[in-house]
Amino acid sequence: MFVTTFYSYKGGVGRTMALANVAAILSEMGRRVLIVDFDLEAPGIPSYGPFEEVRGKPGIVDFVHDYLETNAAPAVSGYITKCEIAPDIPVWVMPAGDNTSPHYSQAFSSIDWAHLYEEREGYLLIEDLKNQWAQFEGKGFDYVLVDSRTGNTDVSGICTRQIPDVVVLMFIPTRQNIVGLGPIVELIRTEPKRGGRHIELLFCPSNLPEAFDEDDILGRSLQSAREELRYGDPTQLEPPVVTIGHWANMALLDLPVIALSREKSKLARQYRKLAHAIMAENREDRDGAIVALTRMPEIFEAARKVKSSQASTAIPEKAKQIQRRHPEDSEIASLAAEVFSEAQLYEDEEHSLSVAIKHGSDGVRHRLLRAVARINLNKKDEALTDLIDVLTSKDASSFDFMPAARLLSSVTKEPEAVARQIFGNPETKSRAMIELSPYLMTKRENLDFVADGFIEKLNNTDISDEFWRDIINSASIALIGARRFSEAIDLIRKVLQDRPEDLASRFNLLMAKWGNERAVHEKDVSFLCGVLHSTSKSEANRHQCAALACALAKQVDDSLVQLDEAHARSEFGFFVFSCWTYLYCTAEDFRRDLAEMEIAMKRGEPLKPPFLGTDNRN
Repeated sequence: MFVTTFYSYKGGVGRTMALANVAAILSEMGRRVLIVDFDLEAPGIPSYGPFEEVRGKPGIVDFVHDYLETNAAPAVSGYITKCEIAPDIPVWVMPAGDNTSPHYSQAFSSIDWAHLYEEREGYLLIEDLKNQWAQFEGKGFDYVLVDSRTGNTDVSGICTRQIPDVVVLMFIPTRQNIVGLGPIVELIRTEPKRGGRHIELLFCPSNLPEAFDEDDILGRSLQSAREELRYGDPTQLEPPVVTIGHWANMALLDLPVIALSREKSKLARQYRKLAHAIMAENREDRDGAIVALTRMPEIFEAARKVKSSQASTAIPEKAKQIQRRHPEDSEIASLAAEVFSEAQLYEDEEHSLSVAIKHGSDGVRHRLLRAVARINLNKKDEALTDLIDVLTSKDASSFDFMPAARLLSSVTKEPEAVARQIFGNPETKSRAMIELSPYLMTKRENLDFVADGFIEKLNNTDISDEFWRDIINSASIALIGARRFSEAIDLIRKVLQDRPEDLASRFNLLMAKWGNERAVHEKDVSFLCGVLHSTSKSEANRHQCAALACALAKQVDDSLVQLDEAHARSEFGFFVFSCWTYLYCTAEDFRRDLAEMEIAMKRGEPLKPPFLGTDNRN
């Protein structure tokens, strides 16, 4: 059971309407909701259509009077009425009392709350009341929403400090409201020092005017409220601030439940945001736990920027608490893992991802993330197992295969051997083969194996057009590197039949024909030089291809410019493809190829790239 009090220092802020709408939203989501009307002086809950049934029914005032007469806590079931906020959506209401009776005012005003607490064990009475809510009908309630009196009174103290888990503070940001709320906020914040519980505060500026504000009066008022009441710090795990605007509509006179009757309106969206903010503080509520965890990485990042050591400890600890309450929930474990990853708590991340894998369906993504966590923990053998599982999975996609393939070199000294084993498995998906092929295509002796693997895939697999072109491109590169030029020409032309504008295929065809005929066609060279020369700030290989095309077109100056661009964009890391050797290589070797190309161009020597078979290089 999670108790939320809606409190305002002054009236006119839409407090009861907000409560009614939050009750409707939570009930619609399948939660058992009890509304408690503790605004004893001016009860408002029975004014709403769905709750009219509680008019004339006994409530809080009667509950207290019956206790004072019998000195025994009455059974709460006699003061709670079941209503329907919509067909088949029940909400229970414990009203203030029968305020339609002329005797109600006298009954309400005759309660001496100070005497009740000091002489008649009123604190225990209210605790018993909470226990009865929690056990009502053997099921209790998921949420109890309390409508509190305004001002600073004995009743407001009960509502804001004894019974709630969270207090929604609703206010228009005027000086009167801000100054009046200050002492209340301070009392709630210091409640633990007096032996009470920690109570979360959810600040909700409400009934805000939405007219054009050229002088930013509202903005300055809200900033003043944030500074004086000390809320809205993005580095803290406090509930998010929810603002609710003024709705200038005559329909409000009928006190509708906006979240149900106008569910697409801006006001309904604001009420839903308020409901979710309340749920996020209830760690027992799965949906609320998900909302809370989703916010944590952003909060952690904000705290990191200001170097808040307190937040760096508090945020992961809160994530651990949530996961402990939902120990077998895959989605919660996955979200908790994101928090631990941000905090660099890799053991906790590994544990959470293992829970997500065991109890969830998105095992591929979670295994990939767990591999990263295990790499950070130096558990390379376990990480390798995860990566192999990803690369051989039938459910993985390009978004999984690429990082998994690139991580292989981080977990084994023999990534080529692992890649070859997976590549050669006929069950391996085409995209995984493409991502693994760079490990094999660093050596010319592997190129026949790679080319044949891709060709077999083309012949035996019904694949999409996108993958078909990618496989042909990869197979063509391997064939050219293996000096099987005529086969490469036949394969490339299959792409160009449908996509004559495909530049990669046009370039590969030029290279394959060069290897096959030991000559290049001026028309092809001129076209590619012109198109590729216009390349601006592209990847290193594209600039290298442009340099080679320009050199073949005798445009040496342009070629040297493209070589410089290729050199500037060659980064250390994963393999780079070099059109000089038609092999994948390290950035260091790629720059060596660029240097060889530059020397040949400056000397005016005939170009003899190694893929043509003019030397014994791999």
